[in-house]
Amino acid sequence: MNYGAVGDGKTDDSQAFLKAWNEACNVQQQRATLNVPARTFLLNPIEFSGPCVPTSIEFQVAGKIIASTNKSLFDNNHWILFSYVKGLTLTGSGTIDGQGAGSWQDRTGVAISHVLGQALKFYTCPNLVLQGLTHINPQKAHIILTKCDGANINSITITAPEDAPNTDGIDIASSNHVQVQNSKIGTGDDCIAISARCSFINITGVTCGPGHGISIGSLGDPGSGDFDTVSEVHVRSCNFTGTNTTGIRIKTWQGGQGEVKKITYEDIMFDNVRYPIVIDQFYCPHNVCKNNTGTSAVAISDVSYTGIIGTSSGDEVMSLNCGTESSCNNIVLDDVHLKTSDPTKTAFVRCVNFNGIASNVEPSLDQCLNS
Repeated sequence: MNYGAVGDGKTDDSQAFLKAWNEACNVQQQRATLNVPARTFLLNPIEFSGPCVPTSIEFQVAGKIIASTNKSLFDNNHWILFSYVKGLTLTGSGTIDGQGAGSWQDRTGVAISHVLGQALKFYTCPNLVLQGLTHINPQKAHIILTKCDGANINSITITAPEDAPNTDGIDIASSNHVQVQNSKIGTGDDCIAISARCSFINITGVTCGPGHGISIGSLGDPGSGDFDTVSEVHVRSCNFTGTNTTGIRIKTWQGGQGEVKKITYEDIMFDNVRYPIVIDQFYCPHNVCKNNTGTSAVAISDVSYTGIIGTSSGDEVMSLNCGTESSCNNIVLDDVHLKTSDPTKTAFVRCVNFNGIASNVEPSLDQCLNS
């Protein structure tokens, strides 16, 4: 059925999309499908809201959906928002283009006079499926998942220039049992960021670079007063590439509260990555922290690194910096081999208050281990 969308890449098609969504959301049947054909559709900031009558809705995108470049329209912090939709599948061979380059320029030298839009935001969308699409050039982050238990992200591509600030690939918050598989992410910030109140997050077969890696945190901002928790995160068979790319990172604020536990990294490869392995309990994005050891810290425990190889563009191949003598426990490294790609340098590990076990690890962690 035609809902009046023009699809010329110039005309605002937002109302036509909302008409199609409202019909799909309210149809009296278990399944509904919404098809976006192979044309270019301009959308202003828009919300597709539920709850819906069907138990599953498939949103198929064959064409290209582009954001308006009129910055004054972004009075909320999103471009496309799906809220309270159960069983949503967003799939296809199409492209979601945030057209965010103008906003990146603002943040590199001009005061921001408008709200920056997260490109694609999902709020309380249990059993969400994202598959096949290409996501490019948002104003801010590409994909945000909040309270999306049971989400499955598979075979997507995410791309923004490495100098595009704050363009996270996938941000996951307050969500459990999330799968991210077989996807390629290259962007100007975290490829994947896992925030507080997340558990059972499985990331498999992801290629990251450029970008700031797969990050847990930041957690424990003392200004929030929250007790931040993340557990059961498993990262397997992932590749990282790029001289400015960070690899696998856990970052927590000094003086914060919370816990990070039961984290595994397995079968990981780094190719000329700046900082391959990082535990940072002195995270301070605005450089106003004291950075003194011995203060309280988020508890990190039961973290394993197994079968990890590759090269760093620098010489600091591991940074294992814990806030107190007791804040990092049962950190296990087995079969980890990291080198510098610079023949003029010698690879080394930087460590503070690190407690763990190392077996078949190079460079050696002997100087780091307290137990």
